[in-house]
Amino acid sequence: MRCDWFKKNLSAYIDGEVNFLTRWRIKRHLKSCTDCYKDYIRLKNLRKISKIILLKNPEPGFYERLQAKLPRLNPNITLKKTGSLAKFWMLLPLPGKLAIGGVAILILFLLIIYPHLSGSSLNINKFEEEYLRSKEIFSVVEEPAPPLLPVSEER
Repeated sequence: MRCDWFKKNLSAYIDGEVNFLTRWRIKRHLKSCTDCYKDYIRLKNLRKISKIILLKNPEPGFYERLQAKLPRLNPNITLKKTGSLAKFWMLLPLPGKLAIGGVAILILFLLIIYPHLSGSSLNINKFEEEYLRSKEIFSVVEEPAPPLLPVSEER
């Protein structure tokens, strides 16, 4: 069995950086491959030891010397400030960008197109005026006009 892929992903497995399917594949492989299991135990012990070791503070003047060397490493590096909105947009995953775009389109639809789809707006004053006009007309005419087409009374 080829163990290269498993050995390459073993450190990520120990750190918990792999997804469920990869974790399941590695766990299944470790049960069947003794060499990879030995490497797994060694890496796990190394991780425990590295957590135990206390880091010493750097010697005085270390950061100043390091800062003095940094510009000499690559003079072409320039710092460029970006706004927080640009950083947010760059770090936002694609589904988040799509959701924001969808919400923006929905808002534009509601603000621009939807009011024109509803037709004339309802106005109570207009209804009142129409009602009063119809009352005036019926008060002038005592009986309604006869129908234009003769209506047969037999059905």
